[in-house]
Amino acid sequence: MLLFTSMSHAEQSSQEPYIFVTLPPLSGLVLLLAPQAQVQCLLSNNADPHHFQIKPRQVERLHQAKLLVRSPRDDGYWSSLAAQAPTLSLWQKEHKHTHHAHNHAWLNPKEVSAALPKLAQTLSPLFPMNNDSIHIRLHDATKMSQDMWHQWQSFVEEYQLQQRGVMMQHPSWKGLFEALGVPIRGILESTQHGQEYGPRNLEKALATLQKYPQTILIGDTNHSNRALLWLQKHSLHRFTKLDALGHCGEPWADLMQRNLKTLKAYMAQQP
Repeated sequence: MLLFTSMSHAEQSSQEPYIFVTLPPLSGLVLLLAPQAQVQCLLSNNADPHHFQIKPRQVERLHQAKLLVRSPRDDGYWSSLAAQAPTLSLWQKEHKHTHHAHNHAWLNPKEVSAALPKLAQTLSPLFPMNNDSIHIRLHDATKMSQDMWHQWQSFVEEYQLQQRGVMMQHPSWKGLFEALGVPIRGILESTQHGQEYGPRNLEKALATLQKYPQTILIGDTNHSNRALLWLQKHSLHRFTKLDALGHCGEPWADLMQRNLKTLKAYMAQQP
C-alpha cells in the first residue's frame, strides 16, 4: 500500500501543469499559493532583465505551459511573449490614487496583497484537487504580506528614513520607499537603461548629498553601480546593494526579509 501511494504521488507530481513566470520573484508568489506547482522562470538567476532575449527552446516549452505569469511594467519590452501560453498580467494598470506605474510591484507588500486574489483565482482551475488549499493559502499569504509591510514600516521609523531619504542607482525600490513616505533624493540611472549618468548629473547628485548628508545610498545586485561608486569616491557616503529579483523558486518572504536584513546591517554602520 505504501509503495502504491508513493507511486501515485509521483505520478500526480509529474502531471502537475507547468507554470512559467517571466521574472524570478513572480515564482515566489505562485508558490505561496500553489507550492506543488512546477514553476519555471524565463529569466535566469542573476541576469539583467533589460537584456533578456527569449530562446527558441523557451518558446517551445511555453507552448506546452498552462499559464504564463508576468509583470508587464517590467517585462513589457520582451518580444515573443504575446503569442505564447495563456497569460496572467499582474499590476498592469496604474494605481487609481497615485497614477504611478507599478514597476517592481512585488517589492511592495501592499501591492502583493492586492494581486494575490487575482493570482489565486487564476491558479484554482489549474489545480482542481487543491482548490480549498489555494484559498486557505490565500488567507495566510495575505496576512504574511501585511506583516511584511509592518516590518518595513517599523524599519523606516526606527532609522528615521522619512527624514534621511534615499538615493538609488536603479529605481527598483522606488515604489516601496515612496509608499513608505521616504523621500527619493535621486535616481542615478539615465532615462534609457544602460546609459551612463553624465558628469553634470553626477555633480548635482553630489551636491544633493552635501545638502542632505544623512541620505542613504542603495545599489542593485543586478545592475551597474558606477554612479554610486563615483559618489562613494567623492564623498564620505557608502552604499549597499539590494537584490530586487532574487532567485527562481525563492519564497517571496525570504526575498523581502533578506533585503531588509541587508539594509539593517547597512544602517547599523551609518552615523
